[in-house]
Amino acid sequence: MVKLNKLQMTALLLGVLMLAAGAVQLWRAATAPPVPAPVVPPLVPLPVPHVFPAPQAPTINGLEYHCDRENRSVYAVKVDTGEIAWVSSGESGWLVPGAAFMLDVSPESELWVLNPGRRRLEQLNPETGDYIASWEPREPLPGCCNPVRFAALSGGRFLTMEKGRRQARLYAPSGDVLNVLVANLSASEHNYVLIHHEDTVYMSDLQPLNDRVRQWEINVHD
Repeated sequence: MVKLNKLQMTALLLGVLMLAAGAVQLWRAATAPPVPAPVVPPLVPLPVPHVFPAPQAPTINGLEYHCDRENRSVYAVKVDTGEIAWVSSGESGWLVPGAAFMLDVSPESELWVLNPGRRRLEQLNPETGDYIASWEPREPLPGCCNPVRFAALSGGRFLTMEKGRRQARLYAPSGDVLNVLVANLSASEHNYVLIHHEDTVYMSDLQPLNDRVRQWEINVHD
């Protein structure tokens, strides 16, 4: 049997105590309740009529971005010369069954394009148009082509206007729903308007049966 001197015994006891403390910390972490996501309240409609800014093509570093629904393509134009800088088909082509086909630039200068028939968003390199990644909600979107409108917010979040569900939703980068911002949009996607201008997203919904228009604003950093 090996005998330990006082120094060795002290070191052994310290090691045992450190292991015990680590085990307690691991147990606390495993049994702690999950931290709830920040609560984002539903949007309150604005007084109407409210004049929204005119939609403008987003730009990054002298390139202006456009969707061409007729040719199922996305392209960039050099602002100073008007030349086409690149044309992109995304990862495997843009599937556009209806009228919805749009793009947006996030506050972090990420270029995202709606691919409605594939029910996802695709990120392109803003300098070359090369495909980078795709994003879609964790819960699959309904119907043939959704979302029909979207905005890229700060921190990798997305705001969508969705037909079928008839809702405006706020999503986390993971695809989880942070909140349903508007729960009762009108039945037709043609009644939906979404404009991302500077740090604000403007949304409106025409409800012809009620002869009214509802409008909302949300800051891209909220």
